[in-house]
Amino acid sequence: MKEIFQLFKLTLREKRRLFLTFFCTTFVAFFTYVFVNLIQPIMDDMFQLAPQDMPQKTRLMDFVFQNLNITKEQLAVALPLILLVVIFGKGFFTFLSSFFMRSIGHKIVKKIRDDLYERLIYQSADFYDSIPTGELMSRLTSDVDKIQEAVSGSMGDFIRELFTLFALFIAIFFIDWRLALASFIIAPLALVPLMAFSRQLKKKGLLNQIKMAKIFNLLHETITGNKIVKAFTMEKFEIKKFFKATLSYFKTSLKLAWIGSLSSPFMEFMGGILGAFILVVGTKRIAQGHISAGDFGSFLMAIFLMYNPIKRLSRANNRIQQGVACYERIQELMGRESQIKDHPKSYPLPAIKGAVKFENVYFSYNESRPVLYDVNFEVKPGETIALVGLSGAGKTTIINLLSRFYESTSGRITIDGIDIREVTLVSLRSRIGLVTQDLILFNDSVKNNISYGHEDLSLDKVIEAAKAAKADDFIMGFPKGYETQIGEKGKLLSSGQRQRLAIARAILKDPPILILDEATSALDSESERLIQLALKNLMKDRTTFVIAHRLSTIMKADRILVIDRGRVVESGNHKELCKKDGIYKKLYELQFPEEKEIEP
Repeated sequence: MKEIFQLFKLTLREKRRLFLTFFCTTFVAFFTYVFVNLIQPIMDDMFQLAPQDMPQKTRLMDFVFQNLNITKEQLAVALPLILLVVIFGKGFFTFLSSFFMRSIGHKIVKKIRDDLYERLIYQSADFYDSIPTGELMSRLTSDVDKIQEAVSGSMGDFIRELFTLFALFIAIFFIDWRLALASFIIAPLALVPLMAFSRQLKKKGLLNQIKMAKIFNLLHETITGNKIVKAFTMEKFEIKKFFKATLSYFKTSLKLAWIGSLSSPFMEFMGGILGAFILVVGTKRIAQGHISAGDFGSFLMAIFLMYNPIKRLSRANNRIQQGVACYERIQELMGRESQIKDHPKSYPLPAIKGAVKFENVYFSYNESRPVLYDVNFEVKPGETIALVGLSGAGKTTIINLLSRFYESTSGRITIDGIDIREVTLVSLRSRIGLVTQDLILFNDSVKNNISYGHEDLSLDKVIEAAKAAKADDFIMGFPKGYETQIGEKGKLLSSGQRQRLAIARAILKDPPILILDEATSALDSESERLIQLALKNLMKDRTTFVIAHRLSTIMKADRILVIDRGRVVESGNHKELCKKDGIYKKLYELQFPEEKEIEP
């Protein structure tokens, strides 16, 4: 019941619809109660099975007939009409209660999915480093669907069948409370196995969702990495891994099916034992003159009508247990707070000139993976700074810290003398333009990718940015121009075209600080020439950080910082660093072995 109460608390968010559900469900129970009581006059009065000395007792239908002025002679006509009204009323209110409960389920699940997505979108980068994409997709889709199934269908069934059972309990106690008490001697025998079923269903349901998440993760990896799979001819290897994951899921699903399938026949068997017991005791009660044949018929009808609600309750309980397991998995994510967020006293970053300073900055992803050691440097407004070094030296980490994708372990980073941890994330990142080597484009039109998040921008401004990025010519070559759909991650475009769109997006943002992380890494000579022209205009009067392995792209930077094993080991312009005979000069000679002397 604790698990059911967890899901029921969710439904309390929709109080109006829940009230209507309970209101309609009350009428379903009422009409069920009336239906059971109709059996007595049908048998005793219409079929005249009642003895001459029929037991005198208060009966519901006697009260109804008296108030409707229906005589015994009119029962042959009245009872069929009343029966039709009862059946119609029960069906009508069952429809309404089901509809309202399903609407609650859909509304709740939308809220859960929205809240979960909002929580995920604000998580810091370290969160996504630790949880596979497929796992998150599974929780947003499969887990939430299980909750919807539990709330929309099973919770509605649970409430409706509980009300119906309650009405039937009242009916049998009014008919003959002694026979009712005798009937419930056997009922407690079913509780212990039913509780065991519930525990196993919850446990196996949770395990099943974990295995489904693994399937989602494999799907994501093989679909996004399909070219690597094909390049290494690993199709059979990936198929084998996928088949192994689906087999594991299949085995757990079978165990769930076994437990779920066993619970209903068990309840049916208990119902059979109860029915046999009632026949023995009821026959004696009729022979002793305590109840009439009609009373016993109504009692027996009520007992048999309890079978379906109990069976549905068992089935609903199975699904609810799985829904609870999924809800707990989702709550794990909802309970995860972002490691990087605004503190209560954060304030918007004011207009800035673009002076950046790193003071004794250290950073590590965890205690065993130190990345930056005592990084110190200062950048003047409008200055272009290049970061060079071998892969893994810490170049990208430095710009990630500047954008607060990660938080420095110790030290201080300031912009115009303001500690970036003191300002709001939105205001900080709105002042920084970013073009990365991992191009992020969306399955949308060219226009919407350039104006990302700014739907109110005019097409003229988008075209202006595209022209500055030297992208307008190839865009206008498309049949639909700026309305052309570019596919997932811009796969319908060439590498050079994708990078120019990303640069156009940064140009449109017009930030005082610009970060270019391998912005020209995958371009041919012509595309690189066009991009360099665009970047020259973009970088004017902006503080710019450039990360590049190709030294030809950063030789004209105002200053070059050489990063080695997390430390700034050299600093100066191209000419100064070549004279130092250090790491930079060695990198230069590796890339330009044909140069006999250093260009001025």
